[in-house]
Amino acid sequence: MTGELRIGFLGTFPPRRCGIATFTRALSDAVRGADARVSAMTLAMTDSGGQYEYSQEVEYEIRQGVKGDYARAAELVNFSDVRVVSIQHEHGIFGGDDGAYVLDFLGALRVPAVVTLHTVLKRPSESQKRVIQGMAAGSAAVVVMSRVAHELLANSYGVSGPRVAVIPHGIHEMKPRDANKLKAKFGVAGRPMLLTFGLLSPNKGVETMIRALPALVSELPNLAYFVVGATHPTVVRQHGEAYRSMLEREAERLGVREHVVFRDQFVTNDELASYLQAADVFVSPYLNEAQVTSGALSCAMGAGAAVVSTPYWHAQELLADGRGCLFPFGDSAALAKAIASLLGDREMLDRVRSSAYEYTRPMLWPHVGRRYVDLATRAIEAAPVRALRARPPRASSLPELRLDHLLRLTDDTGIIQHATYTVPARLSGYCVDDNARAMVVALAVDRVSPSPQAKRLVTKYLSFLQGTQALDGHFVNLMGYDRTLEPLSTSDDCLGRAVWALGTCVDLAVDVGCRMLAREMLFRALPRTLSLGPRGTALTILGLARLMRAEPGAADVLATLGSLADKLVARYREQATDDWHWFEPTLTYDNAMIPLALFQAYGVTGDRASLRVARESLEFLESVSFAGPCMSLVGNAGWLRRGGEKSAADEQAIDATAFVLAFRAAYVVTHDHQYLARMRQSFAWFLGTNRLGIPLYDSDSGGCRDGLGATAPNHNQGAESTICFLLSLLEMLELAGEGLEHAAAVETAGRS
Repeated sequence: MTGELRIGFLGTFPPRRCGIATFTRALSDAVRGADARVSAMTLAMTDSGGQYEYSQEVEYEIRQGVKGDYARAAELVNFSDVRVVSIQHEHGIFGGDDGAYVLDFLGALRVPAVVTLHTVLKRPSESQKRVIQGMAAGSAAVVVMSRVAHELLANSYGVSGPRVAVIPHGIHEMKPRDANKLKAKFGVAGRPMLLTFGLLSPNKGVETMIRALPALVSELPNLAYFVVGATHPTVVRQHGEAYRSMLEREAERLGVREHVVFRDQFVTNDELASYLQAADVFVSPYLNEAQVTSGALSCAMGAGAAVVSTPYWHAQELLADGRGCLFPFGDSAALAKAIASLLGDREMLDRVRSSAYEYTRPMLWPHVGRRYVDLATRAIEAAPVRALRARPPRASSLPELRLDHLLRLTDDTGIIQHATYTVPARLSGYCVDDNARAMVVALAVDRVSPSPQAKRLVTKYLSFLQGTQALDGHFVNLMGYDRTLEPLSTSDDCLGRAVWALGTCVDLAVDVGCRMLAREMLFRALPRTLSLGPRGTALTILGLARLMRAEPGAADVLATLGSLADKLVARYREQATDDWHWFEPTLTYDNAMIPLALFQAYGVTGDRASLRVARESLEFLESVSFAGPCMSLVGNAGWLRRGGEKSAADEQAIDATAFVLAFRAAYVVTHDHQYLARMRQSFAWFLGTNRLGIPLYDSDSGGCRDGLGATAPNHNQGAESTICFLLSLLEMLELAGEGLEHAAAVETAGRS
């Protein structure tokens, strides 16, 4: 192959501090160094807690939990001069269940991909297996870094054949230097030096080494053990420095604290080389075998260090034939004995170091880079010519998830009901309806893109609901801006929406306190929900369905949910006729929430009557609102009575959102792709595919206009419309790349 070769790299990237980020940078440098034709484009994975100042070579930042970013990144590659993409894979760096969002990237990509698997499990879950199998099916080649990973990939995932290549973890060249001078630099001149390095986390097993020190120190009183590396950022966010503190306390307890040197730093390559070449023995005390590659182990051997390690898979492979020593997991006595043997026999120590050094020469980055370039070239030559898309992928056509206007409307009390244009109308006060729906949005946002901001919103809206619930379980719907409740402002919808929000909180909230409070409030309200009308009943079912996801064994909740669904089915049978398949003699507002509830009830109970009524009633709504070229909702200016004509004025966002949610639920239980086509049409109403051809969503403010009048939209952007738009967008982002493309194809075929 001749001409320029631009390679895209997808993975974490510095300054993010993780092993894959270091690997991605080194691989990018290595392939450019191996072939003058190669240039690089980097797509960096950013975790939810990180804000990184990337270098200019990072041309796109994929936010881990933002599903739409993956297809947008693929689109950027498709319309660039990138010829092949190298993907660094580990389940935890991508969004979705077990990192499934990366499949959206592969599905939208129009150039070949080479996937490097940094983790291969012996016993993957079904979800993990599906992700790896999906990546293998969607890529031109798969790279693993060890023979054991090659075997596991075949045996545990069924992925094998010539497209699977074994290319070792690269290492930097480290020219031999005087170890005594390096020890002097670290303040341990003339002393035996042990080393463990890498991002610190509990699976490293450093405590095993610390517990081996008393026996070693009794023979070597001037021994020093260096633990070099910052605590893994994920561990810090979740547990702080608890692990490092435990190690320090353990060293104090054993009386060896003065022999342990903790260097809490993220070292450069030069600094790492100095530590490795100063050390007499490198200790790799991982606690379990499930490690198919270790960059730290490879680097240590490449520096000519003598390695003592637990027998995890990669260590067994690299340290065979006398290239290092193995000891049993967690066995401090055996570790002490192995180290003492090496330090007591200089000839054996030098032999082990020399053997390890020579073995790693093919692992130097220039050799590894050349192999990746050759693999990329073969992938390009073997790839079929794939035409660029005539239009962007569906995910990239969705607006970005923004909370600007939601935050603008939210103060210390909750979310304000109305706005004058984009300005919060404070005197309109607050209501349970809006704060309940807003909490559902905040919970969903925190699930797809976790952040402290989203968690604060969840707490704020839950606190509002707590402040409006009476002792008998009812909710007072309206609160003035002065926080005065209007005691007579109760409604079926208010109670049902509160239960929906509380059930969602029990299912999705990260904070245990929020979940516990939401559960208490839900059960306090539940007895009051048994006599509600159709919409209140439907909303209650949504909350109970969420609660059942969190507590699948709750028989009493299941029984209540079933009886409420039966109530809706009975209501339908009373009211429906041959030409009016509905629960009431009038179509009013939020109509599709009722079939939505029955679809979800069927998903929990398996009751076929609920499914039949859900489908019939939703089809009836389709016949009313999808008769023309775009969705036209039942307007609030004149609701549709049996035998009457539909009003064309005051279409509301709440009704469009109900359709989006209902069609999604219908697809989930039936797998009928026609429902996805309808879901997309329903969402398009917000973006201008409506009766007036005018967008309701305001991309400048991040809010949504309050409705569609006879000849113009309502330009006020209140809470209900904005929340409803965000609910709809979240549903769309959940399915972007998982069927919407197929739905569009079905829809197109149906029109042809």
